[in-house]
Amino acid sequence: MTNMQVSKDLLSSVQHLSSETKGQALTDELINSLVDYSGPIMDFFGITHFQAIVFAIYLEAKIKDRDIDLERMVDIFGKKLSMIAEVNLALEELKNKKLVYTKRHDFSIRRKEEHNSITCVVDTAAAALMKGDKSLLEAAKVGSFFSLLTQIRELIVKRIDLIINTDELCDELMGLLQLNKEFPEVEWLLSFSDVSKYDLAILLNICIEHIEGQEEVNIDKMIRETYAEIQDRVRYTRKIKENQCALFTNDLIVNSDDDFSFVSYVRLSDHSMDVLLGGYKETVNKVVKPKLCTVYKADKIKKETLFYNEAERKQVETIGRALEEENFQKLTAKLKEKGLRTGINILLYGVAGGGKTSTVMQWAAATGRDIFFLDISSVQSKFVGEAEKQLQSVWTSYRECRKSMKLAPILLFNEADAILGTRMQADSSASKSYNTLQNIMLQNMEDFEDGIFIATTNLASHLDPAFERRFLYKVEYKKPEAEVRKQILSNVFSHVSEKTIDEINESCMLTGGMIQNVHKKILIGSLLDEEMNNEAAIVALCKEEFVLNKANRKPIGFIQ
Repeated sequence: MTNMQVSKDLLSSVQHLSSETKGQALTDELINSLVDYSGPIMDFFGITHFQAIVFAIYLEAKIKDRDIDLERMVDIFGKKLSMIAEVNLALEELKNKKLVYTKRHDFSIRRKEEHNSITCVVDTAAAALMKGDKSLLEAAKVGSFFSLLTQIRELIVKRIDLIINTDELCDELMGLLQLNKEFPEVEWLLSFSDVSKYDLAILLNICIEHIEGQEEVNIDKMIRETYAEIQDRVRYTRKIKENQCALFTNDLIVNSDDDFSFVSYVRLSDHSMDVLLGGYKETVNKVVKPKLCTVYKADKIKKETLFYNEAERKQVETIGRALEEENFQKLTAKLKEKGLRTGINILLYGVAGGGKTSTVMQWAAATGRDIFFLDISSVQSKFVGEAEKQLQSVWTSYRECRKSMKLAPILLFNEADAILGTRMQADSSASKSYNTLQNIMLQNMEDFEDGIFIATTNLASHLDPAFERRFLYKVEYKKPEAEVRKQILSNVFSHVSEKTIDEINESCMLTGGMIQNVHKKILIGSLLDEEMNNEAAIVALCKEEFVLNKANRKPIGFIQ
């Protein structure tokens, strides 16, 4: 609200202080004689008497649309050169109060700036003085998220016009967000612990571009508008290329084209679009589906009895207890207390058909956790860069789903041999793509928080050493020992005599998966031939299954 009397008093104070000091030696006697004139400025802006004297000179220059550089400052205050140091100190304090700023130049003329900087009054301070309205000095809470974006856009324009630098932009932006953190959109933005203030500046600038009608946004332009220093721009661009930019890893923005022909163009992800531009209240209960994964609901998984060799059993039971929610919460809390990542990475490896996937299913059923099941082949693509994008989207969507789920689901990469193998020499596009996929895996496993990741593989000997330390638990599945094998056979073929069970057990070193195959074949055979002798058929099929899986048989297909 405009207060003409306050404005007149302030302008009168500016006029007296500037006219009395201009071209004069700032002696203690002169400074003390001006106390009667500085009161309105001191009270209105909350500054000291000497700061008010210095500020009055710059306020007059602002009103007359003039700049004061170092040369003019010496002309004004330099009759007593020793006072220049005190004037500079006063200016620094006025900068801290956000009443003045140093006009900044880009890197091409920085040398001139260092020797002859220009100090100006900020627009809000001048507007407050002219209207006599002190409230204009403070950042005001706004009525909507879109009004907040208008304030943020003004900050970005100041950065573009070199009025403020990168850190000033980002610090003021964070101040606005904290001031208006009751907005659901702001609450959501601040929930990403790995998203920096610089990331938020770029993200919100992209959001503003969308509002202004841009369907896709040049990310390089956004980086330039945020970062003043060229080395910072290069560093941020490198993070994007190395799949380490939090805006991409959190699925806040995505590349705007599917073929990666214009990698500089991005847009808000669908979920970011919903939250920031589509009304967050309508999306908080929206079911977020994991990308490329099949979801197995914990309450739909059939419980079954599994049998293990002794060494496996101990590890499986330990992990099963660790995944019980009460223990899981204690474990993650302890990891966080020690400054460690709270994600749990587990590797199940060994003989095919040994029960690795079944173990994960039973863990999920016992602990009430859903499984996000990924077949690694589903991320592969003939398009350059597409597989990398698909793999990253799996991790990102898991994190997004986790936020809305009470219990951390299990992210299961089944038969992950194709991505956990030894790193290749980067001498072809295929090997480069493979190595990039590995980098994405390694980075996401390293940064994994508040979740459970499990990989299964039959070829642990091919595992790249870089993955080994990232798995907290590593369980090896060997062929079942004779006693365990008998337990499995007796459980599956409960109607078969012990003599037949012993015969099969002694002659065939079957795995659990092989026994399940025989069980299915018997069921099919019984439907087709009701008079089939089950015991004889089981023996024959077990021997057939064992022959087909002998270690010394010749492999079909290409040898690697």
